[in-house]
Amino acid sequence: MPLPHNPVVARGPGALVQDPGSGIDLIPLGAEIVPYAIRLHGVEAESAEAFQRALGVTGASARLIERGDGSDVWIVANRQQLEATRTQLLAAPSALLRLAEEVAAALRAYHCEQFTLQCGSHRLECGPRPLIMGIVNCTPDSFFGASTAMGAAAIARAEAMVQEGADIVDVGGESTRPGGEPVDADTEITRVVPVIRALSASLSVPVSVDTTKASVARAAIDAGATLVNDISGLLYDRELGAVIAAAGVPVVLMHMRGRPQEMYQQAIYHDVVAEVVGELRQAVARAVDAGVDPEAIIVDPGIGFAKRTEHSLTLLGRLSELRSLGRPIALGPSRKSFIGGVLDLPVEERLEGTAAAIAIAVHAGAHILRVHDVMAMRRVADMAAAIRSEPRGSGVTRYF
Repeated sequence: MPLPHNPVVARGPGALVQDPGSGIDLIPLGAEIVPYAIRLHGVEAESAEAFQRALGVTGASARLIERGDGSDVWIVANRQQLEATRTQLLAAPSALLRLAEEVAAALRAYHCEQFTLQCGSHRLECGPRPLIMGIVNCTPDSFFGASTAMGAAAIARAEAMVQEGADIVDVGGESTRPGGEPVDADTEITRVVPVIRALSASLSVPVSVDTTKASVARAAIDAGATLVNDISGLLYDRELGAVIAAAGVPVVLMHMRGRPQEMYQQAIYHDVVAEVVGELRQAVARAVDAGVDPEAIIVDPGIGFAKRTEHSLTLLGRLSELRSLGRPIALGPSRKSFIGGVLDLPVEERLEGTAAAIAIAVHAGAHILRVHDVMAMRRVADMAAAIRSEPRGSGVTRYF
């Protein structure tokens, strides 16, 4: 359903109280007891006030914050209160019922934890164990020089990544680093297609193409790519969505503003997380309108793309809010400038900073992690997932 007020679940239940030692579930804190915090954006003033009153009847609380385009409605309520609010609004004016339905839709999405992606003959399970996407840069000008490889060297690099634990190999032929110069489609095809053709024939994992261009994606898919990774969220080339839909392959829709050459000029946010969620919702709508199967869509907040250090840190700290979209979450923090901004280290010395970002992302529910250092980040992700999962006999346990 359309969600015009961009509902975002800022936090929610999921903890489970157990009798330590016995493993017996005592109180499922989640669905009924622990409150959610949910924000609706741009609600017309009269509807916002009526919705606030309806929530109050159930014991829930709501605060209205006036904005230029309406009111933000912040709701603090548990599931029983939200369901009671929706029930009492069934006979109310349609605008009020729609607000309750938007909240319900966001909650359903928030609690989607496992997804299946069909990448050609490969079936990827996005769930308890995070997937590692290894980066293969077939470019001469990546921001991390050690990650660049062309031709046979790129093939060897990808094969080594699979041995190290990569679940997906992502091949790109155009650098999207800040200030990077664009390349034409023919150059990009020349760089990536031979590599993808060789890898699709030899690897036991899916091969992805990192591109924003429809013609490059078409050539890569013809060569064996079974996933498309688009940093523009289908904004740069409106034909790309149709190519993806016709091929029936999954797509990563990343959040981005502007082009790499000037993207920081558009890094201006009031609430970076809510705005990223809203703009990713628009990207998902573009993909669906182009014929892409909604079940084949992955979302990526675009760490470092049109985001300054503080924006990237905020997105990582509140990454769980992207679960409001109800799609698998991909993330690419590997060795990026926000790590250098915090630690004051060059790109070659950002391994530990990347590991911290990966661990936080896994705990928040990220499904796919795009990295340069596969072996190290495979271990970090697996350890973080083990901590996040439900240990027995430890009191309060899992949080999503």
